[in-house]
Amino acid sequence: MPGTYGKERKRYMDKQLINVKMKKILIVLVVFLGIILTVLGNSYRIAKEMTKQLYQNLEDVANQNALALHNTVHGNYLLLEGLSDNLRGATPEDIEERLDTLNGFVGEYGLKRFAFCFPDGTCYSTDQEVSNLAFREFFKRGMEGKGTITGVLFDALSDDHGMINVMTIPIYDESGNVESVFGMTYNTKDFNEALQVESFDGQGYSCAINTDGQIIANFGNDRLELSKNLFDDILARDPNNSRIIENIKGHIGEGEQGAGTMYLPEKTYFCCVPIQLLMGAETWYLVTAVPAKVLDERTAPILDTLYLMGALVVILILIGVWVVIYLSKEQRNIVLKIAYEDVLTGGANFPKFLSDMQKRRIEKGYMVAMDLTNFNNINIAAGKNAGDQALIRLWDILDMEVQSGEYAGHVGEDLFIMFLQAPERELLVERLRRISEEVNANAKALQIQGIHARYGIYYLDKKESVEEAYSKAQIARKYVKTSKDQWFAFYDEMDHEKRKQLQRYEERFEEAMDAEEFEIWFQPKYSTSTGEIVGSEALVRWREQDGSLIPPGSFIPLFEQNGMIVRLDEYVFRQVCKQQAKWLREGRKILPASINLSRASLYYSDIVDRYRMILEEFRLEAKYIQIEVTESAIEGKTDIRVLLEEFRSIGIQILMDDFGTGFSSLATLNMRCFDTLKLDKSLIDHIGDKNGETLLYYVINMGRQLGLHITAEGVENQMQLNYLQELQCDDIQGYLFAKPMPLDEFEKKL
Repeated sequence: MPGTYGKERKRYMDKQLINVKMKKILIVLVVFLGIILTVLGNSYRIAKEMTKQLYQNLEDVANQNALALHNTVHGNYLLLEGLSDNLRGATPEDIEERLDTLNGFVGEYGLKRFAFCFPDGTCYSTDQEVSNLAFREFFKRGMEGKGTITGVLFDALSDDHGMINVMTIPIYDESGNVESVFGMTYNTKDFNEALQVESFDGQGYSCAINTDGQIIANFGNDRLELSKNLFDDILARDPNNSRIIENIKGHIGEGEQGAGTMYLPEKTYFCCVPIQLLMGAETWYLVTAVPAKVLDERTAPILDTLYLMGALVVILILIGVWVVIYLSKEQRNIVLKIAYEDVLTGGANFPKFLSDMQKRRIEKGYMVAMDLTNFNNINIAAGKNAGDQALIRLWDILDMEVQSGEYAGHVGEDLFIMFLQAPERELLVERLRRISEEVNANAKALQIQGIHARYGIYYLDKKESVEEAYSKAQIARKYVKTSKDQWFAFYDEMDHEKRKQLQRYEERFEEAMDAEEFEIWFQPKYSTSTGEIVGSEALVRWREQDGSLIPPGSFIPLFEQNGMIVRLDEYVFRQVCKQQAKWLREGRKILPASINLSRASLYYSDIVDRYRMILEEFRLEAKYIQIEVTESAIEGKTDIRVLLEEFRSIGIQILMDDFGTGFSSLATLNMRCFDTLKLDKSLIDHIGDKNGETLLYYVINMGRQLGLHITAEGVENQMQLNYLQELQCDDIQGYLFAKPMPLDEFEKKL
């Protein structure tokens, strides 16, 4: 580094003196901070306890409201249950006469109608309406033996199609089987008025919602519309309520009560309480809310006094701290100057550059590492002072070049670092060329030859550390320094290492085949009904001689491009046949193993004959081997059906892999040359989404109609498994049960 020993020694002594002063200041600040924290801590503790009491008061009111709502609904349920005795054993011939006896209760209880549904969904009502309600969810639940109280529905039995709420119960015959469904219907407005409860003397309000947030009943807030979604309403009032909504949904998902604060836009306390209205019915949730000012008025006098005392103490302490900080301002400036000012240039040093980069507002840009070729020629020819002046002049050039949002720093000797912006690489190179021209001009002024600027460039386009980006720019700079023709290089264009690695894979392919470095791993397939292993998929891994594993993504694409994949496919087929035959000789129970066939192998002229000969070589029945073909692999191959039928003719089953990822899936299915349909993980990942589940439902049913065995890939959680069991998918494959595993682990599974 430029500079003399005397200068460095003086700076060291100054730094030690400042450190002593800073320690004294730090002690004073710690004392002041301790006092502040004590005052604020006590204030916070008291305020927190009072807030806890406010929430407890709110929870008590919410639970009282929930109990009142439950009692009201339960009374109507008891009425419905009592009247159902008169309808047991009803027939289409006498149901209207039986329902006539209930008309008196309709007016007395403010109902719209009573209705009776037979098992086929045919519904008779007290207002002489007859319709089929088999599509209604409350009818389906009733036939399952479950009571229901619905949210807001549109009336399907009257022409006005007004908003209604329905309460239903199942009616059982003498054998205990559900014979019909009986229910009462409310006009939603009347139903809402019948459930009214009051909160905080009318200053608060409540609403009942289902698990999706649909408003079923509203008490004390005319702005909330029935059948609308409470979550949408809260979010529309203030987008910052999104976290609160997730909090409420979390409590609903756990079936527990919770409380919090939201903004509508005024600050509002709320409490969410679950209500189990009927046995087996969907749980409702009562959300009771009250403006914060209503509850805060009860604690405001105490808190105001507490905050005032705390504020006075804090103000006095802050005045003292300000005095100390003011007196130490000069020392602080000196410390910052020592830390961030370059000794030689007087500009930013490397720590300053790193600090600016950490605080930058623009994420993307070019990290440029710069140095001068043959810089020592200046020191040798003109002396060290001339070399120092050249570096100072270079810093002035860089300082003038950087613009707003850009930074530069002196790392040491002739090495500089910059963070520059440019919409295109060509414009960046033009800026660097301009700097180089000024460097050359300064060198010529000193009559020094051979001085050139060199740049290593790395484009920082993601949130990685500045140190990593600087390191990559340095690698590119060093690469340029060894080149006679280049004066700059972009890091991402230096792909020679990758090319070198791929070349090594190609050169080692034959050696790896001979040494059997390609291992066969197995991923089990499980029956969705019994949970037992019903088969497996064979996968290839490359284990080098040092024991390290090369992932398939590193060599499979390469071998597909150079045609080596044909030999690798046959190698995998042979190894699986060999292993299956070995297990058979040992008397083990073995299951079918499927093997992936690449696009290139499908174009191999005598592939069926070659694979048949391998089966004969190991005296293995074809039923123990299956072949997987992706839709993308057969796309555009017109004679694929003939080839696949040849495989099937020798007893090998064909599996369509990754179904659902291509654009011609249905047309491919129509070829009728597959035995099994393997649903791609992208379809399975949509389980939990209504549209995704609908698509999956019809895909599985379509496959079953075509006589195909159905396998689901990528099953990773219990919810996916439950839904696939419900759809009677045949078997599954995925991380929920097992990942791909080496041979010895798979043997233990078997």
